[in-house]
Amino acid sequence: MTYPKREEAYKIWRDGYEYRCATTPFETREEYVFHTHGVAEASRIIASATTDMDPEKAYILGLLHDYGKKYDERAVNKFHGRSGYEELNKLGYSVAARICLTHTFPKQDFDNEDYLSYPQEWLEWARKELSGIIYDDYDRLIQLCDMFFEGMQKVDFENRFKGIVRRYNLPKRLLGVLMENALCLRGYFEDKTGQDIYQLLNIRAL
Repeated sequence: MTYPKREEAYKIWRDGYEYRCATTPFETREEYVFHTHGVAEASRIIASATTDMDPEKAYILGLLHDYGKKYDERAVNKFHGRSGYEELNKLGYSVAARICLTHTFPKQDFDNEDYLSYPQEWLEWARKELSGIIYDDYDRLIQLCDMFFEGMQKVDFENRFKGIVRRYNLPKRLLGVLMENALCLRGYFEDKTGQDIYQLLNIRAL
């Protein structure tokens, strides 16, 4: 097993959160707490509704998916997906580490033009690392659940993507790409669970 048990996962999460609060401004710390715990619980709920996924594993991976935000990526000039990936690998948790990277890039063959707010060196590093990964259902699940939280709210896809585009200055055309991928993931997990994912998570669509 290359992800921590829940008690250790909480310790890793807490240490990262406290480090960030102590070292650089973290104006969105309440949102970070809400988001990471929300993704963890949503992942657990969906995994529980399948016949072949481990809800505990899903919860832990969801909790740690943004672990790299223990650093302010602009202040240290390092992509948070890379920070989480490298640090969790150092701890020996390769499965948790990969989630830090794969949740950021739903499409492995992403177009650099869709991520103009990221330095090209970050994107080329990510492309190289992703080339050796075959996405599995846990990668897909965290990608999906990451889309349900914006600010201090659990939201539908449309509101989440508007927030992402606004926050990261992404091109508007990326909204369509993200929406298409999210709808595919939703359909995939609705097939696996036999349930409407919005209803399962108590999300009200616009």
